[in-house]
Amino acid sequence: METQQKQLDVSVFSYKPDLNDKSKIKYNISITFDNQSWIITKRYSEFDDLQKQLKICFRNQLPELPKKTYTSFLLSKTHDDIEQRRIGLDKYLKMLTQKKEILSSNQMKEFLQLEEHAKILVVNEPQIVHEFSGFLHGIRDFNLCVGQGILYVVNSDYSIFNRLDAYLQNMKGPWEKEDGKQTVMPVGCIECWTESQDGIYTRQWAKMYNSQAICCFWDPSAFVLLVGLDSGSINYLKVPYSLGFKRCENDTEIEQHSSRVTGLYFDNERSLIHSVSKDQRYKIRNTVKSILIYDNEISPYELTDIVVSKSRKKSFVSDKNGFIYMFNINEDKVVQLNMININIRLLKCLKLDSNQNLLMAMGQENGEIIMIDIGPVNCEKQLQQINQLNTQIKGYRYCYSYKRKELFVGTIEGTIQFWDLNTKQLIYVIKAHDSEITQMQWIEEDQHLLTSSRDKEIKTWKLPQNWRDKPVI
Repeated sequence: METQQKQLDVSVFSYKPDLNDKSKIKYNISITFDNQSWIITKRYSEFDDLQKQLKICFRNQLPELPKKTYTSFLLSKTHDDIEQRRIGLDKYLKMLTQKKEILSSNQMKEFLQLEEHAKILVVNEPQIVHEFSGFLHGIRDFNLCVGQGILYVVNSDYSIFNRLDAYLQNMKGPWEKEDGKQTVMPVGCIECWTESQDGIYTRQWAKMYNSQAICCFWDPSAFVLLVGLDSGSINYLKVPYSLGFKRCENDTEIEQHSSRVTGLYFDNERSLIHSVSKDQRYKIRNTVKSILIYDNEISPYELTDIVVSKSRKKSFVSDKNGFIYMFNINEDKVVQLNMININIRLLKCLKLDSNQNLLMAMGQENGEIIMIDIGPVNCEKQLQQINQLNTQIKGYRYCYSYKRKELFVGTIEGTIQFWDLNTKQLIYVIKAHDSEITQMQWIEEDQHLLTSSRDKEIKTWKLPQNWRDKPVI
């Protein structure tokens, strides 16, 4: 049995000169929670530091801090000015503590000394259990297959100037011979890391590209790796288990699209590559016969992602303008069944939970997570939006835990937001990377969350079993 959570009350009730520096003012703050009360004193500079720290995680969710406009109040005895500042700071602190996600942050915990006096309000932090580093470029995509102990990492040079220089150097003149020995300045790369018996992952091999590597797809049963490139090509690689994944075989580059590949899927039963691209086309290629069995411009807008349900024999494709299309891929003749307009731009990051008949997508501009009912198996006729969660922050990636009923959202600032799906409440925010989060993967069995970023790192986070410690009765 858990006790009902009490309200935390704060009040900036008075001020006094700093004993060590009488030109400065300290503000007295009373804090009350669950029959406990304590008083702390803070200077304006400490409020300012708090605001700067909170902006890293919360940006537009913060109230405005009273501006520092009174600098000579001790000389002029402008007590009214000091009082107005106290009133402003009191309002500012009250507004902060009314937001549960901010109240649970490390910054507020330390500022209000909650660890010592109100531990029940303190959120248990996710812990880093492993970090991967040493990648050539910023990471765009990765795929960890825990059962096989293999990690594929797609990384690319994000600098437009470096890419332009590389493209010029990689350009082959008409006078040069096709000897395969021309120098290539790589701007993209796929890396293969494998797990040893002691649980440590080490790089086995890497393949460089003179085009940005954008996305990848790993089929663990067929040992097929697909890498989508900015040029529109797809690199088809066979990485056999019999060789311990230590090298790739059957390395083929397929000229599939005319511009960036944005989504991939491999059907191992029929040896089919599904791909979507910025060129607005959805294509399906038979790799055995080396022919396209489907090639259609399905939208006037750039296609952004694809997800396929093998059991349902259905595929779902999103575009840049907020449309999601559903296809029947059971026969050689692909048929579009339905589409839905979400009216959210930059829609991507499709995820499918077939057990819940749920399709999810993210709008990047405001971090809106859309949930769509796709219907039961073999009855997928109508796509109906049933829920929406607005994170109010520019997000690129997210993960979903069906056991915890939680969403984990990666943002452009390198933070992770942890959301309760049942209550639509933000539980916690943590600064995870130095730059935007580019990919996330949730490992349900281990309660591990993997995140990657442009900062050339992949981090593994262990989530707490309970966000808050249960009180002892």
